[in-house]
Amino acid sequence: MQTFNYKTDRRTVTYSILTIVIFIASAAAIFLFYKGGFFSAWFISLVAAITALMILSIPRRIEITDDELSIFCISDVTIIDIKEIVAVRKLSRRELRPLFPIFGAVGFFGNYGKFIDFKEFEVVTLYTSEWDNLVEITDIYDDRIILSCRERDAFIEAINSAIEKIEEQSLQAEASSEDM
Repeated sequence: MQTFNYKTDRRTVTYSILTIVIFIASAAAIFLFYKGGFFSAWFISLVAAITALMILSIPRRIEITDDELSIFCISDVTIIDIKEIVAVRKLSRRELRPLFPIFGAVGFFGNYGKFIDFKEFEVVTLYTSEWDNLVEITDIYDDRIILSCRERDAFIEAINSAIEKIEEQSLQAEASSEDM
């Protein structure tokens, strides 16, 4: 098993701090200047709920075993079967430009969630904590998952070697079944 930890870059930390400051300033402004209780309580509750959901979805690490790729968030795990991976490639920052968030976070401790790719007109899943060192995984269902990993060459090599092991095992299983 190999583990790759997410690391945030300066831009992500800046956006995260800016987002937190905006949330706190908005809540304080509503609390101080609006004297009606319903709207301020509703707004603060909504912001707290959205922030909690965003925090629970922050990606933390990636683990690769012989048969699975697991993406661990604070409260969620996404598991991809290695047999279902068709392609793994490096991705440049420029290729993320046509992406628009549908349901996810932009800049709050990373970019994660479901995004629409206007260039290909398809939904893409992002688990990134920085804008560099991006890797795109395509599975047999043509789903695209974009990750960030500082050790992306080692990450790609680990996935490719896991794919090769599974292919060798299936070839050996076919050969042994033909011998019987």
